[in-house]
Amino acid sequence: MGAGALNQTIAVPFRRHHPERGILYQTIEAYWPIFVSDQAKVGKSFPIFIHEEFEKFLECGVPEHGFIRTYCHQCRVSGIVAFSCKKRGFCPSCTARRMNDEAAHLVDRVIPLVMTRQWVLSFPYKLRFLMAHNPKLTNKALAVFIGTISAFYKKKAKKCGILKAVPGSVTFVQRFGSALNLNVHFHTLFTDGVFYKVGDGYEFYRIQAPSQEELHFLAEKIQKKIFKVIEKLGLNDRDQIWLDENILGEVSSMSITHKAGFGERAGNGLKRYGIKRIEVDPEDNDPMSCNVGGFSLNARVWIAGGERKKLEQLIRYMARGPIATKRLTRSFSNHLLYKMKTPWRDGTTHVSFSPLDFIARLVALIPPPKVNLVRYHGVFAPNFRDRKFVVLKPRPEKNLESPEATSASGDSHKGVRRERLRWSEMLKRTFEIDVTVCLKCNGHLEQIAIIKDRVVAKAILASLMETTEFRPLEIVRERGPPETGGLAFDEFDQRGSW
Repeated sequence: MGAGALNQTIAVPFRRHHPERGILYQTIEAYWPIFVSDQAKVGKSFPIFIHEEFEKFLECGVPEHGFIRTYCHQCRVSGIVAFSCKKRGFCPSCTARRMNDEAAHLVDRVIPLVMTRQWVLSFPYKLRFLMAHNPKLTNKALAVFIGTISAFYKKKAKKCGILKAVPGSVTFVQRFGSALNLNVHFHTLFTDGVFYKVGDGYEFYRIQAPSQEELHFLAEKIQKKIFKVIEKLGLNDRDQIWLDENILGEVSSMSITHKAGFGERAGNGLKRYGIKRIEVDPEDNDPMSCNVGGFSLNARVWIAGGERKKLEQLIRYMARGPIATKRLTRSFSNHLLYKMKTPWRDGTTHVSFSPLDFIARLVALIPPPKVNLVRYHGVFAPNFRDRKFVVLKPRPEKNLESPEATSASGDSHKGVRRERLRWSEMLKRTFEIDVTVCLKCNGHLEQIAIIKDRVVAKAILASLMETTEFRPLEIVRERGPPETGGLAFDEFDQRGSW
């Protein structure tokens, strides 16, 4: 869908959300300082990027920290649009924006009208622990995965008489599981076939879907190659962290093994509802899945070339954030319940966290800085010299005054880099929400100012009666099991001093 079609979409007016009213925001606001303080008492600290993730989240969507002021010249009503934190760890708003932006970009400007298939590779627990904060190992493992699947497509194409074949793929590196556990794995969207050069352009040749035997062979091959990479890098259980802060190792270990680290369940498994035991092999008898020593390979989902809406939905799933706030609730015992999107094979529907265990889960899910979570390979790689002959040609956009609009057709400004989908257009495309429509008269809202100074922001918000009302949680300390050596020096009820 081009921008011209988007402008014709009937969209509802924009109403800003209030993150401070949600369970996620209130829990982090109340227990993140306690979590940091408790770790500091035992001499443990966190990297700067972990602190920034939480601090910026508490400012995301709160206009007191800055906003864009809008104005309707028709009815003279002012409005505000609060700034976002633009982080990629766990913020539901910002991860959703990245998700929709990436899906729109790939469907509109990258992936041609050919069949695609999703390949998912997950790893055994020990390898997840090693990859959690080791970008070098993650890059090597991804290179093995992409190289193995690409070789599979090329070999099949060679049997059909296509010698110089090149597949294309886009990989999303996910760090989370369905229970907010640390689970580094790859979701890769491959073109379900290969491209080969014909004259000045490229043609696509579809490859037959892999059989159960072929999947098992590929999983074994990936397993052997990754074990060689680990041996070559000299990694072991004590070399898992590339940072000096060893607290990340402990938090990652708890998250991967589904264990609690605080309160009366410290060292034991998290409380789950409707369970008997955790199944080890999730593939069962699925003909499009296999599991070799904990290396799980799945190639079940495929999308036809003309089903662009389904493709965009699949990419949103692959690029989604870790937390769905609608599935997060608070129980009567001050614990947090997180509902599974689909029940586990053993019947699990909810997982229970104490507030501090929940904070620890979020810490483990934050990716290291300067690590790309979206990777392009094959014909979609930026350094592929004939990429322009393969990727989808974007439609020329009309009624745009920016120089990027003319660069799309190649008539002028060839050196100008094209912008991604703008926030306002993304809201129209995904939620049919129009941030430029006045709530009162449905007139056109225009941006008149960008407010960054907090003193000025506070005064404007007071005049518009938009001041945020924070409702802090009542903090409840969950005691751990009694120690045999007597009471600790700080073991007393501190709620009176808060």
